[in-house]
Amino acid sequence: MAKDPICGMYVEEGKHALQTTRYGTTYYFCSETCLAQFQAPEKSLARLKRLVALGAVLTIPIAALTYLPIIPDSRINNIVMFILSLPVQFFVGFRFYRGSYDALRSRIGNMDLLIGLGTSAAWIYSTIATFVPGFFPSSGTYFETSAIIITLIQTGNLLEYITKGRASAAVHRLLSLQPAMANVIRNGSEISIPVEQVGVGDILMVRPGEKIPVDGRVIEGSSAIDESMITGESLPRDRRTGDEVIGARLKSEKRRCKGWPTKFQRTSSHQSC
Repeated sequence: MAKDPICGMYVEEGKHALQTTRYGTTYYFCSETCLAQFQAPEKSLARLKRLVALGAVLTIPIAALTYLPIIPDSRINNIVMFILSLPVQFFVGFRFYRGSYDALRSRIGNMDLLIGLGTSAAWIYSTIATFVPGFFPSSGTYFETSAIIITLIQTGNLLEYITKGRASAAVHRLLSLQPAMANVIRNGSEISIPVEQVGVGDILMVRPGEKIPVDGRVIEGSSAIDESMITGESLPRDRRTGDEVIGARLKSEKRRCKGWPTKFQRTSSHQSC
């Protein structure tokens, strides 16, 4: 079972499942909506904003007509709500129908299927009660129920999308703190190589003002290191021979450094950032 990276639903892996490959990794999706959001996040976000705005504009008058005596004639009142609910049900809520189709085709259940069934039942019941009076014992309608559910869920999807985007941006900013190159001492000479080529046991040289490229342990020298990214402390902390250092942290400026460049040895292949 694979996990949809967008909505978190579990998906059966197989050749008929919705999938895409990125950087050598295959991702599986429960619906076309999640796949489109993964492939084109900016476009999906703009569309979701428009759907939420349209849903809110139409749902507010539907709720007002339901709970306030604006139109005295109940039949005309229901017809107006029916007209207003059409775009909410089948345009704003189209993603739930498409997700339901994808779920049924893949023989799995997902949240779109539940929402589609629930809102459709309320809307169909209300439509029959509006145009075929007396068909049901009760003459009440539930147009506002389906409209509010669809709009609120889409609003929740929008907030979740924005939150994930900000979290992803924060992670990318942290990753950007890692230097691209590292000064490594090999065969008695100092050479500059890409960080990805630094191996466990390599001896690295870090000068005042430079970033620490990888995790390791100080074997020579001492300095004050800015660890605010890890600890939140604003003041640099002293690091001497034998102390551990974490990659992507910044050595302090020269005036705050205790004298000499620092040598340290990489102790782990794990990169903290």
